[in-house]
Amino acid sequence: MADDKPTRWTTLRRCSQIAFLTLFAGLLVWRTDSAARLFLEADPLVAVGNALATRALYHGLLWSLAILIPTLFLGRFFCGWICPLGTLLHFAGSWKSPWKRGPRLLAANRYHPWQIAKYWLLLMLLASALCGITLLLALDPISILVRSLGASVLPALDRWSLRPPHFQQAFLLALILTALLLANLVVTRFWCRALCPLGALLGLASRWSILGLEKNPAECGDCNRCLLHCQGGDDPIPGAKWRKAECHLCLNCVADCPHGGLRFRLFPHQRDNLAAPDLRRRQLVTGALAGFALAPVLRAERQARPLRPPGALEESAFLARCIRCGECLKVCPNNALQPAWSEAGVEGLWTPVLVPRTGYCAASCTLCGAVCPTGAIWEFTAREKGWSGGRSPGLKHDAAPIRVGTAFYDHGRCLPWAMATECIVCEEWCPTSPKAIYLRPAEVAAPDGSMQTVRQPYLDPRQCVGCGACEFACPVRGQPAIYVTSVGESRSPTNQMLLAPAAAAPARSLFPDRAAGWVRIGEARTFAASDLWRYVDGDAERYLRVGIRRTFTTGYRYQDGAEAVVDIHEMAGPEGARAIFESESAAGSRPAAIGDAARLYGQSLTFRRGRYFVRLTAYQDSPGISDALLALAKAIDLT
Repeated sequence: MADDKPTRWTTLRRCSQIAFLTLFAGLLVWRTDSAARLFLEADPLVAVGNALATRALYHGLLWSLAILIPTLFLGRFFCGWICPLGTLLHFAGSWKSPWKRGPRLLAANRYHPWQIAKYWLLLMLLASALCGITLLLALDPISILVRSLGASVLPALDRWSLRPPHFQQAFLLALILTALLLANLVVTRFWCRALCPLGALLGLASRWSILGLEKNPAECGDCNRCLLHCQGGDDPIPGAKWRKAECHLCLNCVADCPHGGLRFRLFPHQRDNLAAPDLRRRQLVTGALAGFALAPVLRAERQARPLRPPGALEESAFLARCIRCGECLKVCPNNALQPAWSEAGVEGLWTPVLVPRTGYCAASCTLCGAVCPTGAIWEFTAREKGWSGGRSPGLKHDAAPIRVGTAFYDHGRCLPWAMATECIVCEEWCPTSPKAIYLRPAEVAAPDGSMQTVRQPYLDPRQCVGCGACEFACPVRGQPAIYVTSVGESRSPTNQMLLAPAAAAPARSLFPDRAAGWVRIGEARTFAASDLWRYVDGDAERYLRVGIRRTFTTGYRYQDGAEAVVDIHEMAGPEGARAIFESESAAGSRPAAIGDAARLYGQSLTFRRGRYFVRLTAYQDSPGISDALLALAKAIDLT
């Protein structure tokens, strides 16, 4: 891309950059589910930020180890060989610029103290993530590229569709990407050198790498050609310390050296190398305090209740997990999801919000949950969504549908109510079965004084799921006559307006206080399906797929001092309990005579009865613990 004299390794690096950029572009254009989040799940910064904010690591983010572990041995190879944004910036850096010619080019490609800024930004990001704030993850380079290309560039190119997608702030997002590219006219890969928090994280991880640059001053002719195409500003010239944390392993310095005085090798001599970034304790403390101070400032504006995609977690948990990548925006078939600006406060900047006036949530669509790389939107099926066409015929499924919100009428703008004009568009578009919108005939006075019979629409809030189809289709331009709010959303137990039905038996009644030598310790806890990730974060998705409704858990102590925990998972029906039970490995178990089916593993026991799946796990492997668990299981009341 910018190499005057390519070598075998630089040619290989070029091919790697082009291949990964092509793969990234293909996945971005190809509206698929799990494949589209490949780069985001392999992003170490996303994994670390998500783990700090949620105190758990979402299962797909384990792929980040495929980048992080080699970095510990090789250095920042991701920046120079794989990163798609880095490849674009590398290409932009090869443009001829009047600001980078002759001595100015050599001076620009030296190390500068302002390159330390990315480490401050990384410290702010990690500190704020500890407080549950992930806004700064919007600066992750993969998120920037997915968001900018998906919300601005690709829609601009998609002119052949009958209804091309369009997004709020598309111009702003395109402007940010353009600014990052144009900054290369002044400083090569300015973003990577000065601001990239992922580059800073990989630079810190590369401190112990065994691959490094070795300089041979005796073969140096002081031509400074090694600075001509240096991407990281890591000072490969003799007489200066080579900065390992800044090197992108582009190998341009080796290719440009006419005397062969530079080479990369394993276990190089360390006398001319600086392994760690030049960070002082005061700078570390300042960056961390700035991140901690960011949390209360951003949360001071958390007042709005925006419409979120179906499957979104409760707002605090959602904001802690969302990295503003824009994957859900890109795959939404009706262009209903938009990047937030002021709707969700500063903390919610660029998070997805449902804008019914732009598009509505399709009844059978589950793509937003399928592509979310961090679990901010949980994976769900059309059957679990529970809207029209989402439930399998002949299969019992009594779980409540996922509700985004509830629609309300503005009678002053509704044509049948305010103008005695027949209009049934909202009722026709309502996708629920039975319909949430119904019509009643009424006699109203026409403008000429005569009485006319028109059908006036009403809304049944018990059936409304907040899909936004009615608001999208309302023929009243400007402010519609029917609008959707987040009231009644499934993810919030407080943002409700309807009284909940009679509650099921409390969790305490499921667990005996004493039984067969066991004594219950502590209070029983209950987790709804939307909150299950708080208890079994890494495994919650498996239960959600089969229609879990609630989980009850408590602890027990045996007479010999052994302790155990009992988890009772209540499914929507027996099919869900059977699916979970059969998904468990039977290796090393023996059948037990309890419930509909049971397995005894030694220190644990699982069984199902009706719609319940139960797991008992002992913490100690004491003699007779298997029989004790079996006796406790028989005492649990699931009638």
